[in-house]
Amino acid sequence: MSATPVASLPLPARTPADPAALFAFLRRELAPFPGRMVATFRVVVACVVVLVLCMTLRIPEAHLSVWMVTRVSMEESSESLLTGLVFVVALTVGLAIPLVLLTFAMDAPALRFCLMATMAAAGLFLRQTFVIGALGFVIGLIGTLSMTVPDFVPVPDLAVRGILWLWSVFALGLAGAVAANLLIARKDPEAVLREELVARVHAAEDAIGRRLGTRSAESSARELARAGIARLLLLLKSADVAHPSLRSRHAQRSALVTLADRLVSSAAALELLPPTPLGAGERARFERVAADCAEIRRALDGVLVAPSEPAADGGSPARGGSGIVPVLGELEHVAGLMRQALGPDGAVVDVPPAGATGLFVPDALTNPAYVRYALKGTLAVMICYVLQSAVDWPGIRTCIVTCLIVALGSEGATVEKGMLRISGAVVGAAMGFLTILFVVPRMESITSLVLVVAAGTAVAAWVLLGSPRIAYAGVQIAFAFYVCVIQGFGPNWYFYTIRDRLIGILLGNAVITLVFHWIWPVRAADAMWTSLASAIRAMARLAGVSDRAGVAPAAESARLQAAHDFAAAQQLADQAAFEPGDPSDEGLAARDRLQRAAADAQSVFLTQLAIVRQPLEVGPPLPHALGDAMRSFDAAVADSLDTIAVRVVNGAAGTLPDLRVHLAAVADQAAAGIASRHLSHDVEARVALYRELTPRIERLAAGLAA
Repeated sequence: MSATPVASLPLPARTPADPAALFAFLRRELAPFPGRMVATFRVVVACVVVLVLCMTLRIPEAHLSVWMVTRVSMEESSESLLTGLVFVVALTVGLAIPLVLLTFAMDAPALRFCLMATMAAAGLFLRQTFVIGALGFVIGLIGTLSMTVPDFVPVPDLAVRGILWLWSVFALGLAGAVAANLLIARKDPEAVLREELVARVHAAEDAIGRRLGTRSAESSARELARAGIARLLLLLKSADVAHPSLRSRHAQRSALVTLADRLVSSAAALELLPPTPLGAGERARFERVAADCAEIRRALDGVLVAPSEPAADGGSPARGGSGIVPVLGELEHVAGLMRQALGPDGAVVDVPPAGATGLFVPDALTNPAYVRYALKGTLAVMICYVLQSAVDWPGIRTCIVTCLIVALGSEGATVEKGMLRISGAVVGAAMGFLTILFVVPRMESITSLVLVVAAGTAVAAWVLLGSPRIAYAGVQIAFAFYVCVIQGFGPNWYFYTIRDRLIGILLGNAVITLVFHWIWPVRAADAMWTSLASAIRAMARLAGVSDRAGVAPAAESARLQAAHDFAAAQQLADQAAFEPGDPSDEGLAARDRLQRAAADAQSVFLTQLAIVRQPLEVGPPLPHALGDAMRSFDAAVADSLDTIAVRVVNGAAGTLPDLRVHLAAVADQAAAGIASRHLSHDVEARVALYRELTPRIERLAAGLAA
């Protein structure tokens, strides 16, 4: 192996593994950031308004209405609206189905037991396979819990009335959350989308400035390239909901999302190339691209319309003999397309679609993992139901809810969410206990209750608005606190609700953990390598693309797949830290190894994108011998990546093709002489990128073999 030094992507942050790191992690997660205080205030106001309405109108189970506000609160107003609509649909269907089923099963416990298991299995299966997984899951959750109502409300009329009341209870909380997000310090998703696009264009400017020597600070291009466009697509959908008038320009804005991702990917590839002196022509072209990026950024930073003057085209294809030039050509081309998309007529440029849509994930009916997941979760739910019924203790029915909510795809994810649920419940219960002990005996009016609930909501909302690593704990803090404090329509100081809820949560976590550990176990420590292998296979498919007409859609498809798999691998690496039976030192070493491998693989992928987007076959045809040598090199790259992917999954050694032999063959044919000067320069640039790609693949293979 060559010891050629190559630049790589920075490693992502490590999951906390010791108390000092844990406290540092909590400090970071709970630190204020722009907008967090306003969002917390918005949640507090919404909860207070819903509480007052419940107390005034004497709506039962008021704690559920207030809790629903915190459950639906999101950063962007339209995201809350979308979530609210999904919950209303799921709530309606989830209550209608058990009402129909209970018509036949109210007095038939055995039939109700089977129907309850069916509802739980359907909800868990849809959670994994339905595009809007939350919709199917909420239907299953509410349907499963509704089937248990006859156990503690045996009178049919009262049971039906209680189930129907739940619609009003939850709908009021949903309406309060959505109204607060729409009316209080509303954050427009279209503005957030523009900010994200501007950040990517600005990162490209910084990367170009570093190459020109005008800026010394590290750009964020590589981090943004690694992030992908999932968040941008979500914001695009939210903006269409918030601004129906923008739907006519959806294709144009979708193209801008894809182009911004291409721009920042090219900028990241530029930063990975070694520093070399720029010629006068290259410097001038870099300066023009930087000026175009600045103009695009100013257009996006104002309103999503074109600059006042006509947009220029992308310019002529980049020519030259170094690895920088193809990347420069892609930057020029993408900047030109973005100017065209921002032109006076809002032209829709020819860009592959950012993503496909459908009701179910592609392998919903072929992947047995989804059925196994649903069966495992259902088994845990029914075990808890049997235990609850055996001891005749309906107060611990939170064990059923815990099994349904905590059951996730891997063992590590399940344990992680269970820990968040337990920790949030303990904190919320402690807050409720202290409130009942010291505050409730002195409460004399609804004003006192409002102030107490506002204080508790502020704590829960602050945690809820953190990153996904702690947000769910905020939901549990809120629920445990409200169960303790909001008991009926007057002051109450019963402590059994705290006891029952905590026992139910602990029981549910114990059962779901044991079931997921012993039955068809899916360890995050193993799944993270599977996700990384999937990303590398996507890179292998990209290397095998030979038809220039198919490069653009293939590159975009591989980009989306690889970005998704890289993100999944990192998330699974974080979850693996929570898996039982994994020695901390070995687990930490495995996660560090995966993060290094993922960073190396992403460096390979960015270089690949620079190669496939170089318009090499524009102009005179390649000599046959040179074309065969290049196709042979591309095939060797694809074989190497496929072999590496197999090595990632099962540890098989596998022999990689000698890329340097194929590279030497390409270099020999390129040196044989090409009549066209422009084509000769393009071939030299392609060979330069091959020379960058080869040691990166070798480094990736060596790191996984170590």
